[in-house]
Amino acid sequence: MTSPTNPPTGSCADPATSSSMRAHLLDLSDFAWQRLHRRLGGLADEEYLWEPVPDAWTVRPTGDGAYAADGSAMPTQPAPFTTLAWRIAHVTDVLGAERTATWLGLPVGPDEEPDRPQGTADAGVAALERAHAIWRRRLAAVTGEALSRPMGQIAGPFADSDGAAFALHILDELIHHGAEIGVVRDLYQHQRPHDPFADACLRGDQAEAERLRAQDPGVVERLGADDPGIVSRAASRQRWDAVRLLVDLGFGVDAPESSSAPSPLHYAAGAGALDVVRLLVEHGADLDRADPTFAATPLGWAEHFGQAESAAYLTAARR
Repeated sequence: MTSPTNPPTGSCADPATSSSMRAHLLDLSDFAWQRLHRRLGGLADEEYLWEPVPDAWTVRPTGDGAYAADGSAMPTQPAPFTTLAWRIAHVTDVLGAERTATWLGLPVGPDEEPDRPQGTADAGVAALERAHAIWRRRLAAVTGEALSRPMGQIAGPFADSDGAAFALHILDELIHHGAEIGVVRDLYQHQRPHDPFADACLRGDQAEAERLRAQDPGVVERLGADDPGIVSRAASRQRWDAVRLLVDLGFGVDAPESSSAPSPLHYAAGAGALDVVRLLVEHGADLDRADPTFAATPLGWAEHFGQAESAAYLTAARR
């Protein structure tokens, strides 16, 4: 986290450039936060505290009703693997720390004490949301002068770095730990035991799926409850035979794979799989559903990806 003591012409030492820098920092912060927040949708306690490897750092009860995050004041090599609970607590601490105010020349508000690590997913995400609100408020309030000048003695070994360099460091923490959180969530989703019936459906293997259903007539209802986004998962991978089979078996056509995912109809429309688009619409797919990332309908996806036939069909279907 270093920057030149005397920034060259055109750096954020220029007041106009400083204002532009603050706007860019806010845009980047908002984008990184929205991406992370979407990835945290549907987080349950079991996954929050899941330890993928032995001796992972996590958050643990302290015996007085509170929780504390594992850690060491000394560098640990190799760095230990950390749970989602630990990573969320760490980002919470980074964003809400006193230094994100004082190093940028701002006062610490009376209600800006960061939350301690939390023992449940809902509480952990709520603490992270509060810490982000504190950080966002501070970043919006920082002056151009604070962004462009060396932070000075208060920043210790980073005294010669300017406020913009420090803000970028905080954003780097948000971005790279946010990416880690996404990877751990993916690992958790894919480490669950395989369901032979789900595997057959996702392969589009109708004969095997029918054989397994004949052995266990309740398997469709059970899988639909355990994995409501299975049609979306098949569609996201453009496994159209699997989508057709799943729909024929009676699985719901609207549930996304996750809270941050589009619907099956979005994927089919964007890919131009017109027969699948028709199938989903005929089975009641929501034509007006907006995806969480771009707030676009399936028609919007068809238009964006240049799928004229799918766009024409969806336009007619909405009339």
